[in-house]
Amino acid sequence: MTMQLLPCETVFVVGQADAKAKPGVLAVAGDVPGADIGALVAGFKGSTDQLAAENGVKAGLFAHAIDGFQAWVTRPLQHDGGGTAFLLCLNRPRQLFESSALTRLATLQASTDPMPKGGRKAHTGPPSGIAALTRYLDTRITATGISDTAPLALLRLDLGRIGPINDSDGWPVSDALIEGAYALLREIAPNPCFTVHLGGGSFAVVVPLERDVEKAEALGSAIIARMNEGKDNPDNGFPFEPYIGWAAYPFDAPDTDTLTGFANAALARIRGVRAGPCINRVAPEIAHAHADQMGMEADLRKAVAGGDFTINWLPVLETSTERVIAFEALVRWNRPGHGEIDPSFFLTCAENAGLIEDIDRWVLHDACRQAKAWKKPLGLSINVSPCWLDTERVASSIGEALQKSGLDPERLRIELSERRSFGSADSARKELARIRGMGVRLTLDDFGTGFGALERLTNYPFDQVKLDRMFVNRLGTDSRVETVLRSTLYMIHSLNMTCCAEGVETEEQLGFLDAHGCEEIQGFLIGRPTIQLPDYQDD
Repeated sequence: MTMQLLPCETVFVVGQADAKAKPGVLAVAGDVPGADIGALVAGFKGSTDQLAAENGVKAGLFAHAIDGFQAWVTRPLQHDGGGTAFLLCLNRPRQLFESSALTRLATLQASTDPMPKGGRKAHTGPPSGIAALTRYLDTRITATGISDTAPLALLRLDLGRIGPINDSDGWPVSDALIEGAYALLREIAPNPCFTVHLGGGSFAVVVPLERDVEKAEALGSAIIARMNEGKDNPDNGFPFEPYIGWAAYPFDAPDTDTLTGFANAALARIRGVRAGPCINRVAPEIAHAHADQMGMEADLRKAVAGGDFTINWLPVLETSTERVIAFEALVRWNRPGHGEIDPSFFLTCAENAGLIEDIDRWVLHDACRQAKAWKKPLGLSINVSPCWLDTERVASSIGEALQKSGLDPERLRIELSERRSFGSADSARKELARIRGMGVRLTLDDFGTGFGALERLTNYPFDQVKLDRMFVNRLGTDSRVETVLRSTLYMIHSLNMTCCAEGVETEEQLGFLDAHGCEEIQGFLIGRPTIQLPDYQDD
């Protein structure tokens, strides 16, 4: 990263046990076979034409070229191995490093990895990771001495079709193609652009813009065009589908985090879309949506930490007796300054932000605790996102909630939405089997709205299927829907499962479902969700 930050041709991390000891190379970036590190260190110490900056940064010119290098800059480093360590950055042209480059190096948060005694660690590959990108952007945007108006653009590049290439040709082929794509990217993006591999087929390029913002668009188009050259010829081209999203500082975003988020949002808008342009600058509506998402995510994190959720209760009616036999726990969130948020919005945000497990655990514990205190031991249904089945912590979390509350497991039903991915089939089967082993029943929610309805019924041990309201709403008005529901109910019963229908609002809908054996219903016909604790008696 230092090579591109300055920029410079070669960087050494040099260590000395004390002032009299011979300097040794701890790490190196750049191809410098046989470089005389002792002569280089002695040369910069003897230079007279020098500049200085904060944090001990110094720069100058050698009196005579050493190993072809004429310009140098150094910065002291902290080193855990004892003695001293410092960066030594070199260029071949006889031209002092610019003062802005010294400022960037002075503000760089640098560190050294512990080295094997007497060892040498070569860093010849590309810088990797979002941390390197963030450090670079922070240095360029917020460093003292660098103007906040010096514009730059962040291009986020993703290579599509990596999954199919891995499946058909294997990881080694895919990795070799990605390395080739990175080399091509470095070739196309001229100095002083900063390029970084973020992992897999994801890359970033930071482009200094000076005054021409369209330079970023032109560079992005050049990258797309070069990567698409010979696409149909696997020997010469890249069988990927490149997409670029970008944003500019300070025009689109005022800081590093916002710039990174907006570039990612612009990329997400076009990733995988095969019709239309493959490069996209963040637009006001994308920026607004991203800002809303980030703000909601931040507020959700606070809500998770404080347990700032509530539970509403939706009754479940047994059609044969027309009695309430259970309640479904529905989580609700009143977002500060925004009011009550649609659960579909904030739960999707929680899934994307990795917060859904915390919210589901809160609902499990609070709902079980409340249900234990009900005067009548009615059933309890709780929604759990299938997104965290892969963690294999769902069953243990349910067991913990049951143990702490003292609730009878036979009163509990866990609902998993068909709309969500179940992750690894093996992990999902194991977790669902563990849950059923406790005596807890399982319900497949939102049936008929996902892509794997029949696969879910045949591969997982569900006890009940819940019909989505989109079918129920059309009863009495659409004969095709009625035919589908009759067949669906027959299939469910043939699999020894029961059925519950959501969204029942009319007596006609209830009559149809009861006549065809649907055991349970929910909907406004029998009651709306309420915050009040249920207190239903036998009568």
